[in-house]
Amino acid sequence: MNKLQYSALSVGFALLTMYTKPTLAQTVLAIESAIVGTGMSTTAKSEKNLTNKQEASLVQSNESTVDKKSLRSLLGEFSSLRADFTQIIKDMQGQELQNSSGSILLQKPMQLRWSVDKPEESMLLADGKTVYNIDPWVEQVTLLDQSDLTKSNPLMLLISDDESQWSQVNVSKLKVEAQTRERDIYTIISDDPNSSIVSLVLTFDKDKKLNSLESTDRQQQVNIVTFTDTQYNGATDSSKFSFNAPSTWSVDDQRAKTQ
Repeated sequence: MNKLQYSALSVGFALLTMYTKPTLAQTVLAIESAIVGTGMSTTAKSEKNLTNKQEASLVQSNESTVDKKSLRSLLGEFSSLRADFTQIIKDMQGQELQNSSGSILLQKPMQLRWSVDKPEESMLLADGKTVYNIDPWVEQVTLLDQSDLTKSNPLMLLISDDESQWSQVNVSKLKVEAQTRERDIYTIISDDPNSSIVSLVLTFDKDKKLNSLESTDRQQQVNIVTFTDTQYNGATDSSKFSFNAPSTWSVDDQRAKTQ
């Protein structure tokens, strides 16, 4: 599976938790402050700092809850989505590694059709239980358990309203008004420290339609997907999300076997 295919499946959410140990100079300064005294004991200072942190955390939590509700409301505007896309993957220096273009079709709940036209034809289908990775050039299809991929795929977030998933992420909103280009930008960060993705950004245009999706992984590679001709709530055919391999094709079934 190449980078573009992997990105379409495995872009997930992560939270980088940073802790910096105090330097020796900082430790000495803290001790000197406690000895000299500044009108407040070390214990009182610690309690005050703790209170300030708790208040800041509470404010941040409340803001995240409001922004999360706003994002879920926007995503709730459609039961299906169809759009053309361009996808670009860049390294940490901003150099382009790969690019592709094609179309996407989403149908709630949990159905996805990701068709790549250029540079080579390929397709990813998700029917709610199974993900089909289809490569017509080598006449092969790989079958994967969708449940194993749901938590690590941002496209799945667009078609899932699973409360357990939303409870594990923080959301912050930025509203941009530049001339006629009004946009709402949402940054999604996960509480899961083991996630491979640092951040996920969703941008909506002035008509409240999804305009782009951008993710950054731990290697600082950036995956940018831009949508055009986005259409909400059009009629969809369930057969668009399933695949029956021709008898001449190779089938690699990697789904977990029932014991």
